[in-house]
Amino acid sequence: MNRIILIGNGFDLAHGMNTSYNHFLKDYWEKIITQLQHSAASNITSLGKTFENEEIIVDGLHGSWGDTTKIDATNFEGLLTNLKSQNINLSFKNKFLEILTKKQKELNWVDIEIEYYELLKKSFTDKDKGTLDYTIQQLNEDFERVKNLLEEYLLKIELEFDKSKNTNFSRTRNRIEKKIYSHFNLRDFSESSLNQKIDLEYADFVKDAEAFKDGNVERSELSKKRISLIQAIGADASREEFKSMMISQDAHVFFDLLPNLTLFLNFNYTLTELYYESPPRLSTWGNGKTVEFNHIHGSNRKEDKNPIIFGFGDELDEDYKKIERLNNNDYLENIKSIKYLDTDNYKRLLEFVNAGNYQIMIMGHSCGTSDRTLLNTVFENDNCASIKVFYHNKGDNKDNFSDIIKNISRNFNDKALMRDRVVNKTYCEPLN
Repeated sequence: MNRIILIGNGFDLAHGMNTSYNHFLKDYWEKIITQLQHSAASNITSLGKTFENEEIIVDGLHGSWGDTTKIDATNFEGLLTNLKSQNINLSFKNKFLEILTKKQKELNWVDIEIEYYELLKKSFTDKDKGTLDYTIQQLNEDFERVKNLLEEYLLKIELEFDKSKNTNFSRTRNRIEKKIYSHFNLRDFSESSLNQKIDLEYADFVKDAEAFKDGNVERSELSKKRISLIQAIGADASREEFKSMMISQDAHVFFDLLPNLTLFLNFNYTLTELYYESPPRLSTWGNGKTVEFNHIHGSNRKEDKNPIIFGFGDELDEDYKKIERLNNNDYLENIKSIKYLDTDNYKRLLEFVNAGNYQIMIMGHSCGTSDRTLLNTVFENDNCASIKVFYHNKGDNKDNFSDIIKNISRNFNDKALMRDRVVNKTYCEPLN
């Protein structure tokens, strides 16, 4: 049995890394405010000065605006209020950034990939209506710029984090490590995979128990765990008695319930999972247990030669079929399933999921539709035996378990299969 550690942005956040889209946009506007202050302070005329970069233009900056005591340097809304009070105009050259910023301002939340896909769909429906004001070419150019800015931001955050790890990080790492390298708990598994496991294990048990009972095998030929099991439940134990022991909390005492292969399937661009590349040196961690890593969406380290995949990945969406029929490759420029073919990451993932039964542990991934094509592939594969969610505990008896489950359901075509494979909340626990 193998295990997939499915990592999303919440994994980084749990470690104290400010890597959300909200963090990125906040950082961008804080930098802009600082640059505007410097630019205004350097202007000695009363005519005002123009500030311009690849994303925005600000006309009419003057020295008094650079007075930091008069400026709200915390967010975009405060910046706009301050500029308007002094008749200074801010306009966007990057329309995509403008839409993201305004959406984040309204909802205090934004998903860049989902916003891109919605605008992509709007671009071809508006074109059909003759009301197009944002072409797919312009959208792709603007999106590429935002993607590059995000990549730079995440690399900066990661490098800063590497230098500032503290006691809280160590505690978080220890807690999460115990979850990642824990024994399988077979009560978490689907009925079909559990019964398959019980049948195979019980058949072996019956042979060993009969030989042991009849004195046809030396004790040295059986493992200590097998001898302990025979002594605990008896050589004549029924299948139901055997099953009860296998799904009990003490099962790891009698059975090898550690994954043979643990795959870190990282959807982030940061390398946080490498803090867990060495399994804990426990006496229970035997030979032949290995760890692999797959940065399925690339990394922010150019030396990895694993370019970032940033866009949308929902081939199951009805509108996607319309996009393919457009016969215009610009609309497919940022579709993840096409970008997957730039490396062997997806191929290696398929090799893993087809190699044998596996459990998925979801750590910090929302399981939203922007990754639906890939998630459907691993969730509905015949070898998937269990999907266990480690949710975010928000305090005051609030968490996001239900939100993640709702998102998971959208990645399943077979809902009965989903209900069997997804572990109920009683058996799940927070990541943080």
